[in-house]
Amino acid sequence: MQVKQYGMNIFSLLALGIGSIVGAGIFALLGQIEVQSGAWSYWTFILAGIVALFSGYSYARLNRAYPEAGGLSDYFHFAFKYKWIAGPLSILYLLTSAISISMMAKSFGIYADEFLAHLSIHIDSVNLFATGLILVLGVLNMMSASDVGRTEMIFVGIKMVILIGLVLVAFYQLTPQTPTIQTKPAPLTFLGSIGIAFFAYAGYGVLTNAAKDVQNPRFIIALAIYLTLTIVMLLYLGLVFVTLHYVTPAELAANPNITVAVAAQKLLGNWGYGIISLTAVLAFISGINATFYSMFRIGLALSERAELPKLYQKHFWRKGTWGDVVVVGLIILATLYFDFSAIVNLSSGAFLICYLAVFVASWILRRKSNAFAPALIVGFILMLAVFISFIVSLLPGN
Repeated sequence: MQVKQYGMNIFSLLALGIGSIVGAGIFALLGQIEVQSGAWSYWTFILAGIVALFSGYSYARLNRAYPEAGGLSDYFHFAFKYKWIAGPLSILYLLTSAISISMMAKSFGIYADEFLAHLSIHIDSVNLFATGLILVLGVLNMMSASDVGRTEMIFVGIKMVILIGLVLVAFYQLTPQTPTIQTKPAPLTFLGSIGIAFFAYAGYGVLTNAAKDVQNPRFIIALAIYLTLTIVMLLYLGLVFVTLHYVTPAELAANPNITVAVAAQKLLGNWGYGIISLTAVLAFISGINATFYSMFRIGLALSERAELPKLYQKHFWRKGTWGDVVVVGLIILATLYFDFSAIVNLSSGAFLICYLAVFVASWILRRKSNAFAPALIVGFILMLAVFISFIVSLLPGN
């Protein structure tokens, strides 16, 4: 009897989850969140993390009942019996993931361009860097799950060591003083910032797409979700501490997209700036890599249920399909023609809608998944409050 070879274990799953979340979150959004939240930034990330843990619980219970590679799209398919509900929700999540990749690629281009400018090399190459990265990682994800897992472990290992090291250096060098950023936000602004901070946690759903690539997925994927979110929350709080104590309000306003690098330069000089810029680049690479992993599997599941054209599952190269090629092309177009703020707001709102729908699916399937009903109700209410606050914060005058 041939023993099945699994492409991933708990360590590669943690790398996949952390890579997906941190790549999208801390480098691209920390500065923007701190501009809105000020001294309340700790609470912004804590509350967003709690909402994410409730959402992670709903994902874990659904995965227990349906350990399939389609992940979220399968949950929608089983919960909502009408294709006109399940199909559009799955496609919305697919499009949201594509926009997320576009945001990370754009952020990668910004960091790369800023780093070259720091070396007195001015070539205005944000879109060039972004497009090149999308192409390379799209090709990588047409290969095997083990290739993706190994890549994630390398990138995530490097960036976690560097970021934790930065936090430790900040604690070591800190003299007794109050944070440089002490402003307190208006309540509505604060609530809206929680919606953006939740997007900094988004990405843990990718772990459910690894169900076919791990042994005992019902247990190991739930464990990976909870560990991933806990590790990420602690990392975020550490980096909030660093930036609140070492970046002035003027520097934060001028450099919201490279806040961590600015703090590193204060702590370690130009070497610190360069190391964090390199870490940001690795974070965006691992984030895009993990999101492509999820998208390609969701897209294939949708095409097999005739919710996407048959072209999507037509073989292209290795494990890639022509649908994957189309997705990569559309992401490149979005990267070239959308500005960064529009990408962030669009992604945040769409992700919140998808995660609300996961709570609804989990409620419908709660007897199959044996989910704790009060946890689903509390999680849904918290997520809905975050979504409403986020939408109101975008209205004119706020």
